[in-house]
Amino acid sequence: MKYNLSIKCIETALPKNSFKISSLKKKNPTWDIKKIIDKTGIEKIWYTKKDQTALDLGFEASKKVLKKINKKSIDTLIYVTQSPEYFLPSSACILQYKLGLNNHVKALDINLGCSGFVYALFVACSLVQNKMSKNILIVCADTYTKYIEDSDRTNKTIFSDGASATLVSRSKKKYLGNFLMGTDGSGYKDLIVENGASRTGFKNDKKINLFMNGAKIFMFTIANIPKNIEKLLTISKIKKKNIKTFFFHQGSKVILNSLKNSLKISNDQLYNNLRFLGNTVSSTIPFSLKQAYKEKKIKNNDLLVLSGFGVGLSWGSCIIKWNNLK
Repeated sequence: MKYNLSIKCIETALPKNSFKISSLKKKNPTWDIKKIIDKTGIEKIWYTKKDQTALDLGFEASKKVLKKINKKSIDTLIYVTQSPEYFLPSSACILQYKLGLNNHVKALDINLGCSGFVYALFVACSLVQNKMSKNILIVCADTYTKYIEDSDRTNKTIFSDGASATLVSRSKKKYLGNFLMGTDGSGYKDLIVENGASRTGFKNDKKINLFMNGAKIFMFTIANIPKNIEKLLTISKIKKKNIKTFFFHQGSKVILNSLKNSLKISNDQLYNNLRFLGNTVSSTIPFSLKQAYKEKKIKNNDLLVLSGFGVGLSWGSCIIKWNNLK
């Protein structure tokens, strides 16, 4: 199904702090830095200090959007994060207050990671389709680096902190859709922060660390995402050659190249902005769209595929027709 909704504005925010992957060699002399960079495609990581949260980054990105529109027009706020401000209340409620949005605004959190932006777009489409919303602010923000030890070679060299704010609005033309989602909860332990919540007890002295089984996440991606996209294109009656650009979740270079090869798409159709940004979880697709538009690599009426996948295990893809941003 296609929806009368379009992306109007995308803004992003990064922490002030960053480091080069090459700098990790000093503390970890056994690490093969060249091999790591060749595999991940990432040379720079952005991280927040202790006194900065994901909500702070989301607030920064949102303020940039509000400078371009009348904030009174926003009727829904969707906040996508796995780095909540508190266990309760919902971080979306706090962000609504901090941004000074009207009290009639519907505000909710979506606890999803790499697939979160596509899921939020789908929820936005559903709200507009049912005439519940007109202007929806989707804010994605995560600070995975707070869950990562310096000695964790797998995650330290991949994940960055960042946030994006995307305004989607009801439109006369159908710019979004179709969508095709999926879930395989049997792999929930392959990317997880086990400690700190109710399963282990809210009060415990165990470290709050991120664990990722990189091999299983890779196999899950290659086993599911190409099939998901092929089916999406089939039900949409669109050929791959007619898709201008595929915007996959920016997990790593090896994943992106494997998806490209599996789907048999051209180098020009694959977008990659990992090198100086890293994996910003739910914000990777908005970051990519904003940068590609700025670089004039996408233009009005281009057909694009967006596909997010990872923690959960969860995935979601959609086709959109691009229109110029504010």
